[in-house]
This record gives sequence, C-alpha cells and structure tokens, in this order.
Amino acid sequence: MPRGRRFGTSNLRLNRMIKPRCQTLRRQGYSIGEIAKRLRISESTVHWHVKDIPLTVAQRERLYWKWRSIMARVNAKRRGHSIRPIAFHTPGWSKDLVHLVAHLSFDGRVDRYGCSYYSRTYGQVVHVKRLLQQLLGVTPRTALRSNGIWVLSYYNVEVASWLSQKERQLLVAIRSRPQWQRQWLQAFFDDEGHIHVGNGVRRVRASQDDLRILLAAKRFLKTLEITSRIDQQAQAIEITGRENLTHFMDGISFAPGIRINAHRKNGLWAQNLEKRTLLTRALNSYRH
Repeated sequence: MPRGRRFGTSNLRLNRMIKPRCQTLRRQGYSIGEIAKRLRISESTVHWHVKDIPLTVAQRERLYWKWRSIMARVNAKRRGHSIRPIAFHTPGWSKDLVHLVAHLSFDGRVDRYGCSYYSRTYGQVVHVKRLLQQLLGVTPRTALRSNGIWVLSYYNVEVASWLSQKERQLLVAIRSRPQWQRQWLQAFFDDEGHIHVGNGVRRVRASQDDLRILLAAKRFLKTLEITSRIDQQAQAIEITGRENLTHFMDGISFAPGIRINAHRKNGLWAQNLEKRTLLTRALNSYRH
C-alpha cells in the first residue's frame, strides 16, 4: 500500500507540472502532436489537459498549411511509387507493346494515376484489355457508359509511370522498324480513322490535333507505298485514289467489328456498317 500511494503521488505531481505547460503551448497554437513531441509525453495525455482549449481560426489555418506543406513533401518523395506496390511485367518493345501503347495514346489516356481506353467497339476494348493482361500482367476494369462508349481503366501510379515512359519513347522506338510502324498505323486508323464513300468521293481519313503525329503517319504510310496528304485546316491525314486505297486495305485496313456511327446527324449511312465493308465498297466502285 505505501508503494502504491507513493506511485500515485508521483503521478499527481507530474501531472501538475505538465498540465500548465501543455495548456500554455496549446494557447500558443501548437498541435497536440507537436506538444507531445516537445514535452516527450503521449498524445493522449496532452489531449486530456488541453481538450477544453479551442484553437483560434488563425491557429487552425497555420496548422492546416503546415500539414499541406508536409504532405506535399511526402507526395513528392513517393511520386511514381504506389502506396501498395504491385508486381507487374515490364516487357521490352515488341509489335504487341507498340499496338498497346499506340491505342492508349490515340483513343485513351495515360496520366500519373493510371490508364484508360475508350471505344464504341467492345471487341477493341477486349483487345486492349488482353494486351494489358498478357504484357503487363494486370487486370483492368471495363464499364459501359450510358452513351454507348465502353471504358477500360486501370489505376496504379507505378504502372502509369512506366506506360508514360513508353508513350514518350514510342515514335523513336518504331522509327526504323517497318513492321512496328504498321502496328502503329493500324492502331491509329482503328481509333482515329473514318471513311467517306459517295458522290464520287472515296477517301480514308484520320483526325489528330497533334501535327507531329500526322507527319509521322505520312512518313510511315510512304514506306508502305501509300501516298497521303495532310489537311492542316481539318487536322487530318487523307488517303485517296484507287492504288493508295488498295495498298491501305492490303497493308492496314480496319479491325473487324469497327463500325461507323449510324446515328451521326451528318452521316451518309443509316446502317451500322463495318468500316472494312465500306472500304471494300469504295474499291469495288472503281470497277463499275
């Protein structure tokens, strides 16, 4: 019993010494964590002594901006590193990787948080999903929006950082590889291309607001003996003429299942036709 009384008396004296110091620091605008660190006591002890002392608006604002500064430094240090790291593959360049990165560049997006891909054609979304699974070993999600657009998405900052790096390297990687250029062109025209047949006009177009992409497409088409022209006003590259369209159909074409938008107000076709079918019609019209 005497030992217990001495222990309790010691604690009481310690609390009497700490309490005014905690309250003084609190009134000066220190946070509970800062007081605990300064006095080398637990935060629960500090809270007990200062719970009835509210911070002023100015003190709250100071603590808020101090917290923002700390979080900014923490985020800068872990930028590109996931809180929950995952294991994913980082393959070297190949035709499939060129196709994947090109699709994400044209009808998709790669930002610091992850990647997305958008298409009205479910088969295209399945194709990109399969490439992500096979090449990187990750499983993205798919969803159908109310406007009929399929969305594929995968969020992880480390995967996003790696894909962003590949996106920047893409045009350099395929510069001297004709087969990879063909994969890039297929993704480009599948995502951005459309075909016009009617009123004596037969042409394939692909729209892109980045002139560098249009110039690269023109160079790559030339290696396939396809002559094209860039319409800078329309921000598009255009292929016309029987020989050029024939080379386009044999070397690039459109993927199966990719259809025109039959509900477009200014569209010429009220049918849900595949673009490959329209391309065949365009070539057949030269023979009649």
